[in-house]
Amino acid sequence: MSSVVRYLGNAQEGLTRFVKPESPCYVFNGNNRLFPFSFTSGMLDITYSGNTFKTVMVDNTGVSPLAETETAVRIIGGPRLVTSLGNNFKAYIRAWRNSTIDAGSPITVEIPCHVVRVQEGDVNNVNSNSGVSYLISDNLPASDNYISGDSTNNYNATYIFKTPLTFSIVESGVKKYITFRTIMDQE
Repeated sequence: MSSVVRYLGNAQEGLTRFVKPESPCYVFNGNNRLFPFSFTSGMLDITYSGNTFKTVMVDNTGVSPLAETETAVRIIGGPRLVTSLGNNFKAYIRAWRNSTIDAGSPITVEIPCHVVRVQEGDVNNVNSNSGVSYLISDNLPASDNYISGDSTNNYNATYIFKTPLTFSIVESGVKKYITFRTIMDQE
């Protein structure tokens, strides 16, 4: 047996296809879903296309992010550096901190972070809170990758934090620091 075959035969497996993120999320159609982040040229923003984020999280004030989704994700992209925040992201922070943030408070990235692109799995097939290791269904899963969504919501592709993002706001004249982060649990 050649050394290449022996090496490949002993190769260690890495993470499974899906991991469960503890990352900023909100309720969408009865399920906890990751924030629908978008990324362009160093700017992290939130898209309102194909979701109810604006209605649930921006039009209502004082709504804190939830911490954990009910599904799992697969990583579909490498790290990207965030150096600024978009207007929709800032609109959410202003709505969330409405009663305490100073009028006209700048929302500034203090410690840039790296994000990675992920795709949420179909909650019916990759539900990490089900408590069972099998599923009996009348329908064939969408694909071997169990993707969900459609073209209106970019098939539930979004970004999670590889490293924490820290940004600042001003409340009652005092500069405050908010950190968003993601913790991954292997599924």
